[in-house]
Amino acid sequence: MKSLALLVSLLMMTMLIAGVIAVLLTFRKTRAISNVTAQPLQRIVTLALAGISFLIGLQIFTQVNSLGGRIFGGIGIVFALVAIYRVFKK
Repeated sequence: MKSLALLVSLLMMTMLIAGVIAVLLTFRKTRAISNVTAQPLQRIVTLALAGISFLIGLQIFTQVNSLGGRIFGGIGIVFALVAIYRVFKK
């Protein structure tokens, strides 16, 4: 049972950290000189992290019956959707 609890905590930590980093990357400004290479790479990394957060959050949200699990899954989904919205809004 300890290994299952460790696995769940690692999944939740990955979901939350990936979502927060994805949102924080959308606030990063790039200089005009490095805009050609940095901005597409920044968008790709942001979308990858948002996708990870969204998929893990969706899995937790749909497969857990407790309120706490649904809240954590919803937080991961919200972080991912905010990051995706901010990437495509630019």
